[in-house]
Amino acid sequence: MKKKVIKFFLFLLVFCFFQSCVSQKMQFGTKTEMPDSKDSTQSLARISFIKSLDYSEFKEGQFKDEKKSLKYRILSPEKINPDEKYPLIVVFHGSGAIGLDNRSQMGVLSKMWLIPENRKNYPAFVIAPQFPVRSSNYHLDETRGVQVSESNEYLDLFLKSVDSMANSKNIDRSRIYVIGFSMGGATTSNAISTRPDLFAAAINVSGISQFNNNKNLLKTPIWIVHGSLDTDNFPQSNIRFYEEMKEEGQVLFWEFKDKYHNNILSAQLVDAIPKWLFNQKK
Repeated sequence: MKKKVIKFFLFLLVFCFFQSCVSQKMQFGTKTEMPDSKDSTQSLARISFIKSLDYSEFKEGQFKDEKKSLKYRILSPEKINPDEKYPLIVVFHGSGAIGLDNRSQMGVLSKMWLIPENRKNYPAFVIAPQFPVRSSNYHLDETRGVQVSESNEYLDLFLKSVDSMANSKNIDRSRIYVIGFSMGGATTSNAISTRPDLFAAAINVSGISQFNNNKNLLKTPIWIVHGSLDTDNFPQSNIRFYEEMKEEGQVLFWEFKDKYHNNILSAQLVDAIPKWLFNQKK
């Protein structure tokens, strides 16, 4: 009996320690240096599985105005209750997916919403636009000494169109989320800076930050993820954004000490994203 009690308390101690670590990693105002975590065979297999998923359930569409057009794909919840509203998740792609084929943008951050458990546990509309040109460009902010991001008219078209779409579909306007990788992470920063009223939360993975509207982003939950070894988009821009926002804003930072630019999307991260997003609401 005594041994069982000791084992129980040891289990409870380990469990509480684990829960405390997880909680600390997701606490606003914290910058967590993620330990070296070479992707396991299981993790690599999970990412490979996501990449292999058939995305035909994402239906093709196109936004237009007088001068330009923007292709996209959209996923709807498996079952839509007409009396219920659902989150909308915006996914911005990296520079390697620029084009007009309306396929190349279907990467891990888009396809992850097709995983059966995500379809079941996180029903949502998911929209993935494809930009025909760069959605964000970078320049040096000489005052801050870091690269900063700026958007273009295609993002303006997208935001205006999504705003209209939210009124015509069963979309919960208090749960519109935006995520993106690389150039898409930068475009995520541009999107919330342009329309802080539109988004309930944002995840910038390995992007470059925009700084010109920080004061209106203090109530927006923002999760930044970057690899210390990233030489495509150096992490200093996102680190500076975090430092400027951490005292008053709702920002957290995961810095993977052993990750480069193109191996940042691990199973650990992909599994954490839906849980975090769906805990956020305007």
